[in-house]
Amino acid sequence: MLPGLKSETVRVGPALVCSFTGDLILDSEPQAEQALNAALDQHPGLLVVDLAGVELFTSTGLNLLLTTRRRAAAEGVPLVLLAPPQQTLRVLEITDTAKLFTLYADVGDALRHHPPTTPRG
Repeated sequence: MLPGLKSETVRVGPALVCSFTGDLILDSEPQAEQALNAALDQHPGLLVVDLAGVELFTSTGLNLLLTTRRRAAAEGVPLVLLAPPQQTLRVLEITDTAKLFTLYADVGDALRHHPPTTPRG
């Protein structure tokens, strides 16, 4: 049996931080998609996707991030990635998509260097 995926979304000022722990793969994609869409539905000033706890990251996870990035951009919500592990970074680099995302080591850095927009809603 696969370990699965855990998600948690918390508000940090005007930002929402959506954290994932476990495997971001085909079997866990519906849960991850639901968490990210629920966060975007709140029209945060900044959406931070925390990948620090992701152990396995496949093309399914990449496609989900790209889809979420498109929706966030269309809604005027800045999206950044937080602490992606080396194997996740490697997937982003191999697919030449790393340049599409802004990466930060921690939430404080993300908030300091990427000020949230005024939330809509």
